[in-house]
Amino acid sequence: MNGGKTGARSFVSRLRRDQRGVSALEFALMLPLLVLFIVGTIDVSRLILLTQKLQSAAFTLADLTARIDPRETNSIGNVFLAVDQVVKPFAFRSEGRTIITSVQSATADNVPTVAWQCASAGGYAASSEIGRPANAARLPAGLDIRRGQTIIGAEVYFDFKPLFGIGLLSPRVIRQVAYAKPRLVELPGLACPAT
Repeated sequence: MNGGKTGARSFVSRLRRDQRGVSALEFALMLPLLVLFIVGTIDVSRLILLTQKLQSAAFTLADLTARIDPRETNSIGNVFLAVDQVVKPFAFRSEGRTIITSVQSATADNVPTVAWQCASAGGYAASSEIGRPANAARLPAGLDIRRGQTIIGAEVYFDFKPLFGIGLLSPRVIRQVAYAKPRLVELPGLACPAT
């Protein structure tokens, strides 16, 4: 009887002192957390980069539209092509959309109104949050337009989907907007490309 207890005690004692395989066991326990951390880092990095590129694209879109000579026929189409280049390497044509809105304040009470609007063709169907043509414009607080002035609002939308669907980031629509005043002339209306 004593031999069995002594054998069990010596086995447990040897097991406690034996350090072989501890590193492998610790690595096996940590591996799922490391993979989750790496995957999360990749998706968060993509989201941050995309958000920065979309903000740059919105500013570029507003700025280029504000510089357009209304006599040029395909100006807006060229501006939409420029946005595709700014947002690379993301698939903007299939996952994004741009909307250019001209807002004027021609009324006596300075109510800003959407004068015209152009939207790019794109895989994401978005409608402008600034407003629709001939309706009152929704502008951010502090952005005032004097009577007779025009501003250009550029909205850029992208339907973001994480590379790895493990729940760290959920799919979301990213919207960036920028405003600019026309440089040379007020833009009464521009020819929108066929979408």
